Order: sequence, then structure tokens, then C-alpha cells
Amino acid sequence: MDGLILVLTALAGCLMPVQPAVNAVTAHLMSSPYLASFFSFLTGTLVLGLLCLSLRLPWPDGKIMMSLPWWAWTAGPMGAFFVTMTIVAVPRLGAMSVMALLIAGQMGISLVLDHFGWLGIPAQPISMWRILGAILLFTGVVLIRKF
Repeated sequence: MDGLILVLTALAGCLMPVQPAVNAVTAHLMSSPYLASFFSFLTGTLVLGLLCLSLRLPWPDGKIMMSLPWWAWTAGPMGAFFVTMTIVAVPRLGAMSVMALLIAGQMGISLVLDHFGWLGIPAQPISMWRILGAILLFTGVVLIRKF
């Protein structure tokens, strides 16, 4: 099962630069990055809804929904911000620059999340090797943007 997860995760990574490009074309045709982002979430919601129905997943009751921590409700808006920013950025910066900037941002916040063990992530203290890796990644972002 871990092998399948590794392959599917790599596939998801391959789709990361493709999705903003598709969404950027949609934004151009719709004349709005916000409408394109909405369309992206709408179609994604429909696909996930159909998947949940086909798997016959029980819908959580209101008590469970109300017991979610406040920050659980921020995932959707974060996703909307992410998708909309990639729609705006890819046509201006190119897929490689956007992906490099996204990965650099992911690495930076991941260091903090891991170090403090926030949001249920097992704590992994910041080490010199982790800092060096982040510095190398940020250097790569600079090189990609400059050359």
C-alpha cells in the first residue's frame, strides 16, 4: 500500500504545475481568476461528492461539525487563496518559478510546523541540516528567477 501512496503522491506532484496552467486558461476564457477558481472548486466539489456517495460514506452529524476546531474551517479559504494565486501567477511568472516559490514557502512553514508540532504534526526540532536544506531550496528559487 505504501508503494501505491508513493506513486499517487508523485502523480499529485506532477499535476501541481498542470492545474494552474489549466486554471489560467479557464481564467482567460472567463475573464476572471476568481470565476476560474470558483469553477475549479465547484468541479472538484462535485467529483468529491460523487466519490463520497459511491463509497457510501456516512455524513457527519451536526455535533461533529460543530466540534471541529475553528482553524479546521480555514482549509477551504486557504485552498481558494492557493488556487487563485496560482491562476494569477503562472501566466506572469511561468510554471517553474511559481512551483519553486510554492515549494520554498512550503519548506519554510513546514520547518515551523515540524519544530513546534503544530496542527497534530509530530514535533521534529529544527536542525542545521534542515536549515541548510531550506537555504539550498531558497537559493534554487533565486537561481530559477534570475536565470
